Amino acid sequence: MALHIEVSNPAQRTAFEHPSGPLEFGRGPQRELPRCVIAGDQSVSRDQLRVEPLADGRIRLENLSANTPVVVEGQSDPIIHLQARDLAVPVAVTAGRTRIEFRPVAVPGSPPQQPRPASPVSAPTPQAPPAPATVTLPPGAADPPPGLRSLPTPERAAVAAAPARARPAVPSLDAASGVGPWLERIIEIQKISSESREFHDTAARALIDLVGFDLGLVLLRSGEKWTIAGCGVESDRTTVRYSQTLLKAVVDQRKTFFDDLDSLTGSGAGASLMDIEAGVASPIFGLTDDVIGVLYGVRTTQGLVARGPITPLEAQLVQLLAGSVGATLARSTASQSQATFEQFFTRELSEQLALRPNLLDGHDADVSILFCDIRGFSRISERLGPAGTMDWIGDVMGELSDCVLAHSGVLVDYIGDELIAMWGAPVDQPDHATLSARAAVDMLAAVPRINERWAATLGETMDLGIGINSGVARVGNTGSRHKFKYGPLGNTVNLASRVQGATKYVRSRILVTDATRSKMGAGFASRRVCQVRVVNIAEPVVLHELGRTDDAGWSELQQAYEGALSAFENRDFHAAAHLLGGLLQTRPDDGPSLLLLSRVANCLVSTDGDFNPCWDLPGK
Repeated sequence: MALHIEVSNPAQRTAFEHPSGPLEFGRGPQRELPRCVIAGDQSVSRDQLRVEPLADGRIRLENLSANTPVVVEGQSDPIIHLQARDLAVPVAVTAGRTRIEFRPVAVPGSPPQQPRPASPVSAPTPQAPPAPATVTLPPGAADPPPGLRSLPTPERAAVAAAPARARPAVPSLDAASGVGPWLERIIEIQKISSESREFHDTAARALIDLVGFDLGLVLLRSGEKWTIAGCGVESDRTTVRYSQTLLKAVVDQRKTFFDDLDSLTGSGAGASLMDIEAGVASPIFGLTDDVIGVLYGVRTTQGLVARGPITPLEAQLVQLLAGSVGATLARSTASQSQATFEQFFTRELSEQLALRPNLLDGHDADVSILFCDIRGFSRISERLGPAGTMDWIGDVMGELSDCVLAHSGVLVDYIGDELIAMWGAPVDQPDHATLSARAAVDMLAAVPRINERWAATLGETMDLGIGINSGVARVGNTGSRHKFKYGPLGNTVNLASRVQGATKYVRSRILVTDATRSKMGAGFASRRVCQVRVVNIAEPVVLHELGRTDDAGWSELQQAYEGALSAFENRDFHAAAHLLGGLLQTRPDDGPSLLLLSRVANCLVSTDGDFNPCWDLPGK
């Protein structure tokens, strides 16, 4: 079965016929099978999708990507990695920001398919003044991949059918000699930093050099305001003016407008275009496919010889240049965003956030929050001095941060000797509690390595206290418009901080709340250690300690300790003391057992009949 395939995203529009056999899609090069290369969409994987026509008139789609799901329009469940699905055609799917549509190619003798409406060049109606003509080719539209036959899109067909009225001095895509200067200018623009004035001025000047305009402008948009970012003029007599009406039409309709003065006046723009013979305004699209600017060129009425209206071909050249400007600006924005995100997130997540920045908007999420504190920091920093402390703490935080990122966590903040991390946002992570616990265990495993590196310098060993809590928090930019800071807010965060502080009183290295422990998967060594009430939080919380999975005696320790804790909570203090005495013979340095024994002893000698197994912690 032959297929008609259309591929579209903000930077590409491709249509072609595939005669038979398997076909792959992705950003990477062709391998064993024919491939349609996806351009301009970094959210698509190098190997994304394989399609194979079946004998029964359906197609089989297989997702080759481990990162990007394939969403079938009209179906709720996406096609995930290495999953295949048989689908009837016509059908459309989406991967990242790219939409791929599959339709059967009509065979001789079959009823013709109804053509889809195209986007024709606008024509005036008898009831209204003529509107500006439009070209609707997407910016940066790419040709079909080599080896596959190409079908002209309706927009390209409209341009090809238009009469060629360009002046001989203006390069034309129909002339081989005119292609070179355009490509050279596009390459030149892409080499210039998009943050410089030179970048925008070069693009504006290209309208004069390559199309023959008297004025070229790069106009950037911020809300309802426009700024001239780049300007090129043919002579000192050229007046720098532009039509707000025409700019609004470009933004509202997302199209390239062009025509002579009569049509522009008919659109209602004539009041601001009285000295313009003809003009073009083409949208510059941003990273999220919004109109961030306009490439604007005009011919003025200077002189006695009229040079005629703008042709569709010239408008197409301007749109091609606008697409190049937009792609360069978007690439720069994505790179800057990714560089910012990579301070907090894994590289894979940073790439997704660069493409979908709305994920950072403030929202409620079910998360796990980890606080990690370095024990003995003040004493060690006093000995090392400022320079030595910075080297040491940088190495420690680097090692601990690696543990967070290795388990897909978000680095929220460093506050002196404390690290804060989060799981469950900005994207959902159903196993966020398990991931946070694994990171904590890895942090403790890193302590001996750190101490070995710094033994000669410190003259002592350092240790950690880690607290984790899970629940709903408000996550988003908790900083300001002056400084970005992505993180969580709310009681879930406050309690996680208090749990970290509780490690000093309970004499444990890792404590997690009951909310976290109930969501953790298997494979952890843990024991319930106590119920506490922390400072400034009224509700009591049950705490669990995480131990080492390679501790051969942990199971016996857990059973004996939790038995003693239950006896204590049931006011059987003698039984609790007996169990703890036997436990401390084999584990004389076990902090929770020593603490519980002291509480049991106080109850044995106390004459106060009021007993509460919940312990009010004396501090943070």
